[in-house]
Amino acid sequence: MLEIIPASDQVVAMRASGRIDESDIERSIAAVEAALARQDRIALYAEIDIAGITPGALTRDIGYGLGKLRELHRFPRAAVVTDQEWVRWIARVEQAILPGVEVRIFPPAEKDAALAWASEPIPHSASEPEPGEPSIRPIGTTKPGVIAFEVGGRVGADDMRRLITLFNEAMDGHERLRVLVRVRNFDGVTLEALRQEGLIEAKMKGWQRVERYAVVGGPAWMEGLTRGAAPFVGIQTRHFKLEDEAQAWDWLGAKPSGQAAGNENS
Repeated sequence: MLEIIPASDQVVAMRASGRIDESDIERSIAAVEAALARQDRIALYAEIDIAGITPGALTRDIGYGLGKLRELHRFPRAAVVTDQEWVRWIARVEQAILPGVEVRIFPPAEKDAALAWASEPIPHSASEPEPGEPSIRPIGTTKPGVIAFEVGGRVGADDMRRLITLFNEAMDGHERLRVLVRVRNFDGVTLEALRQEGLIEAKMKGWQRVERYAVVGGPAWMEGLTRGAAPFVGIQTRHFKLEDEAQAWDWLGAKPSGQAAGNENS
């Protein structure tokens, strides 16, 4: 179940326990939307000790979250109170990849401190610069149904537009796709990138078309994210170390081609 906890106008505070169903998600969405109608920017506070979530609730939650990517600047702060390790892990991943959102994790014994932190005055948002060099580079492959790209640095708006175009062109020509992502380094995603037209549609369509997704390299949390997300998105997903990239290509049934072939293990 999910209940709304009294808090200041700038904070949406919730307590989730037991098994979460779709009505619980709708209750949380209504609370967030009501707060956004009153305030330009809000903080989130969540006490989490759940035993599971229904498929309908998960779908609704993911759909709403994707729809809010373009408004991420309106959620600058989130306090998560839990002793569940998998929830703490998800919160750490969100802290690493969501631009402009500060996520802090507190044990249940410090929930008062967590709510106090969430209730602190929210500063005005600041515009963020876009990176000058491309952070996403397509990698040629030997099979048209397999697409690949390399990520290096901070993903900006231009990078995201290229990525959306790459996926849409591949999905227009193939009912089923296999994907490889080589991560040399990753420094997050800008808000402008997440606001790009067509991103949500490409993600939703990709969940239906992609059958295998290989992630090569990246920070330590990326391996856990790859493993944990697979059962929820319905895609065969595996993580490989950079030195094991050849195994990833074998799993996808393709090879890098052209100039990318020389970079396979560089």
